Amino acid sequence: MVFFSFSIVVATAILALAVFTARFRAARRIVWKLQEAKVPMPTFHPVLGHLKVLKECLQELPKNCTVHVAMQHLSRRFPQGVFYIDLWPFSKTLMVVGSPMVANQIENASLSKPLEIVQPLEILSGGPSLVTMHGDVHRKWRNLFNPGFSTGYMTTLAPSIAEEVLQYCNLLSKRAKEGKMFQIEEMTLRLTFDVIGHVALDANMNYQTRDNPLADSLRTVIYWTQFSSTFNPIKRYLSPRPIVQWWHSRRMNGYLETEIEKRFDEHQKLSNKPQKNSKSVISLALDTYLSDPETFGPPSKEVFTRIAIPQLRVFMHAGHDTTASTILYSYYLLSKHPKVLAQLRTEHDEIFGPNPSPEHISNLITENPKVVNQVPYTSAFIKEVLRYFPPSGSLREGRPDLTLVDEAGNRYPTEGCHIWTLMLVLHHNPLVWTRPTEFLPERWLVGPEDPLYPVKGAWRAFEFGPRNCIGQTLALLEIRIALIMTVRKFDIVPAYEEWDALHPSRGVRTVEGNRMYQVEMGGGGAHPADAFPCRVSVRS
Repeated sequence: MVFFSFSIVVATAILALAVFTARFRAARRIVWKLQEAKVPMPTFHPVLGHLKVLKECLQELPKNCTVHVAMQHLSRRFPQGVFYIDLWPFSKTLMVVGSPMVANQIENASLSKPLEIVQPLEILSGGPSLVTMHGDVHRKWRNLFNPGFSTGYMTTLAPSIAEEVLQYCNLLSKRAKEGKMFQIEEMTLRLTFDVIGHVALDANMNYQTRDNPLADSLRTVIYWTQFSSTFNPIKRYLSPRPIVQWWHSRRMNGYLETEIEKRFDEHQKLSNKPQKNSKSVISLALDTYLSDPETFGPPSKEVFTRIAIPQLRVFMHAGHDTTASTILYSYYLLSKHPKVLAQLRTEHDEIFGPNPSPEHISNLITENPKVVNQVPYTSAFIKEVLRYFPPSGSLREGRPDLTLVDEAGNRYPTEGCHIWTLMLVLHHNPLVWTRPTEFLPERWLVGPEDPLYPVKGAWRAFEFGPRNCIGQTLALLEIRIALIMTVRKFDIVPAYEEWDALHPSRGVRTVEGNRMYQVEMGGGGAHPADAFPCRVSVRS
């Protein structure tokens, strides 16, 4: 019996070794083929692949920075803007793209997302969503939700957004009275969640002043869904992650199902009666769904609920997470560039008058929501923030028949690779941008004759084409309103030196001279290091 058990163990070990060897050789064949094609890549170790190079790169950076930062650091060795890196067994060979011409070809090829990224995305959403759907299925359901994110409709929601930002300003005033250093990220995440809750569900979440079960569960799932961990088999299998995700996913679905079913019943009751203007994304989607059975099939509460829940979860994740980070990076960069801050304040004085009171500005926005679109320098500033600190990247599956070509005519095969359009690399590519390391909002206000004028397709904070970010109009509107209502009222000053004195740590603590470098906090988005410790004061 003992001999039999030992034989099983040996046979299992031999089988595992054989599988490992076969996969190792298959991965290496892809790299060898790329080496024969003389494509750009770091020095390749026959056993460790590029893991050795990546480790050396990470040693020059803060321990908790995102892998995006590491790839940007590595990209300096490849000035043409495209390179390959092999991270087997944690992922397929990656083709890292920082070229606008190549990025445009990827967009036009309509490539699918790899399974390694689809799985965590669908954990976040609770099922197929606009982020993971492809082809005709994506087009069908994207059309259902487009009305709720149109520019014209978003502008009508400006007063509601201003109302939430007003509460944020009240909390900032309290912090200013306390006079203490604090981490501002938490209260900013709560602001942006309240906004997306208002927009998506026409619901007052009041998350800025008290806990909310939907928000708590969503943020728990985000925290436990770190994309880097999906490439790590130890973290993947030896973790309570699946149980935590399942429990909170179930809790979210129950909350959203109740909200959707309530609105479905209301719409059917009022189908032949005058209705007030809809104030939520889900209500507008329901209008479209019920009025077009030819496209979406016979009206069914169960079908609509099953489709809507993952979309709402994606909207609420993306609609609060990266937006909050961009608001915080805006404050950080304003503190580093006083001339930019002065120009921003001058524009707000000209458009909204000399009274910086958030209550006064909220009233002006309520009277004329379109006024928030009359701040060109503020809009240029936000675009430059998103160039400097883009929130994410885009991963696609390569194909045997797809070879990409850069501006110099270099050819890049994609077979067996994941194609990673990395905005942090693209947005800092010196071949594409004039003075890329400098923060210059004016680059978005100059004409084509100016050297600062951006190259077409080089700014991809929200991507382009039919799969671009559906919520970009809301994100930009919300950031504009937050800045309009806060930058003249408050001074928000980073307190990293004070924080570091209280939390000493060895090693590197800056990236490109910025202490507020990007870290991952789950969900794939980049967050400010240490949740942005700062001090707030009310301006005289």
